[in-house]
Amino acid sequence: MRAANSNGEETEKAIREAAVKVIAKHGFQAASLREIAKEVGIRAPSLYNYIKSKEKLLYDLLKVPVSEMISEYEMKTRDVTDPVARLQIFVQVHLDFHLNHRLEVFIGNMELRSLSSAHYRTITALREEYATLLNKIIDDGVKAGVFHAPHSRVITLVMLGMLSGVCNWYQPGGAMSADEMMKLHTDLAFRMLAAKLPAEAAKPARRRAA
Repeated sequence: MRAANSNGEETEKAIREAAVKVIAKHGFQAASLREIAKEVGIRAPSLYNYIKSKEKLLYDLLKVPVSEMISEYEMKTRDVTDPVARLQIFVQVHLDFHLNHRLEVFIGNMELRSLSSAHYRTITALREEYATLLNKIIDDGVKAGVFHAPHSRVITLVMLGMLSGVCNWYQPGGAMSADEMMKLHTDLAFRMLAAKLPAEAAKPARRRAA
């Protein structure tokens, strides 16, 4: 629990973290602002100093991660034209989030329906923008002769499903480390495109000690 005298930025972060925990546990409709406030360590009415409504809070929880993944990918590929390198970066950005923010992913999958119509359209458009980044990587790789994908849109959706699904079963401290999971999924992504994984990326990571 975070102290009530935390500064504004810390309190906003604490509210987001508490909202993720409470919504993931109870579902959006059953989640109460009172419980979120209690988790943060402030009174329920004080929440309105930081949020406009519970629905807007959910909207921000769904919007920020996708926006940040898009921004991170674009920053890391600003001067990168090689589709092979861009695919490796995309997988890394995607898995960095999905391995470390599993509750946020769960909420994003389950609570999209709870958004207002306008917010729903914004989030789905943002997700389509994100998917288009991967689709373009694949199309560029096909044009360059390094990828094989007769139906790039289908491959895009299948690959996103594989990469996102890891958060449903991955357990930190399990048989494979996050780094090993990254290498495995990068290899699988390249196999989907009948492409050869660069030698350096293909090197197996040292296994976690038992």
